[in-house]
Parts: sequence; C-alpha cells; structure tokens
Amino acid sequence: LARNSNLTTEQIDLLYSTEGVNKDYLTPYSKLTDEQFNRFYGDSEVEKNSFARNPNLTTEQIDLLYSTKGVDKDYLAQNSKLTDEQFTRFFNDEGVGKNYLAQNPNLTTEQIDLLYSIKDVDKDYLAKYPKLTDEQFNRLFNNEDVNINYLAQNSHLTPEQIDLLYSTVGGNKNYLASDSKLTDEQFNRFFNDKDV
Repeated sequence: LARNSNLTTEQIDLLYSTEGVNKDYLTPYSKLTDEQFNRFYGDSEVEKNSFARNPNLTTEQIDLLYSTKGVDKDYLAQNSKLTDEQFTRFFNDEGVGKNYLAQNPNLTTEQIDLLYSIKDVDKDYLAKYPKLTDEQFNRLFNNEDVNINYLAQNSHLTPEQIDLLYSTVGGNKNYLASDSKLTDEQFNRFFNDKDV
C-alpha cells in the first residue's frame, strides 16, 4: 500500500504511523502535504534520498533536497517539475547527467531543444518522455539515430502522430496501444489489428 501513488493525506498518515510499514516507500510515490514532507524529512528513519524520485515535489522541496547531502541529484533531475532556474542549475551541475534531465516528462519546449542540441544526450529519452511540439516530434521521427519505438511510448502523442507511427514499418504498435490516448477510431483500428 505504501507504494501506491494515489493515497490520500489520511491514508499516508495512517501508513506512516503503522508499525512495520517501510516509510521510505511513502516518500517517492505519495503526494505529500508540506507538513507530511517536513515530518518525513525530519524523521531519522526515513532515507533522504528516497524523496528524490517523487514527481510531486514543490519548488522549495526540490531546492532543499538538491542541497541535502546524499540525495541523488540525477533522480531529482529526472522526476521533478523544475523551474527554469532549477533546470539551469541541474543542467550546469557537472554531477548531474544530462540523460537524466532528458527523461524528465515536464520539460519545456526550450529545454527539449537545448538537450537535443547536446551531442551526448540520448535522443531516445527525449522521444519517449516529454510533451513534444509537432516540429520536435518530426525532428525526432526523422532522426535516423532515434528508435521510433521510443516515440511510440510517448504518452503525449497527438492523433496525427499516432497515425503516422501506426503506419511506419518497424514500429511496435503495442506501445501505441498501451501508452497513447487513442481516438475511438484508433481504438477500433488497434482492437481489430491482429498484430496488436
């Protein structure tokens, strides 16, 4: 139960106070109130690094964890909704891998473009995780170094992008079927497709 990301405030409190529950499971998944975050952060039984994977952190919580010894900044970069200032700090931090930033689903258009321009950034991560503009989608789709199956796993695709990937030879339609928001027509097409 502690790993469930849909817990209510009361359920989190109940699990936190229940003997035998690993509190470290509550911190990466749950949407914590400020009071809960502060209580967990101040609890010596809770590993500070366990917060780093939580995608629901506030700006202040990200800043606190960024400056906390032992917290994996790569995971903070990968999961958190970063302000422009925080993104720049992570981007310029030599201890943070750019590929972790590329996996962040909350990147802005400008941040995606910046990461795309970096030679060593794995473009497959940019194809799979963030919400892409049509121009960015086309750039990745036409990049021979990008595996289109990563694009097919992107949950932010438009109906037109889904149709294009569906008709592309070598693409795995199962990714589109499981990860995309389908129109009724697309759902029926996938439903009746023997390859899906």
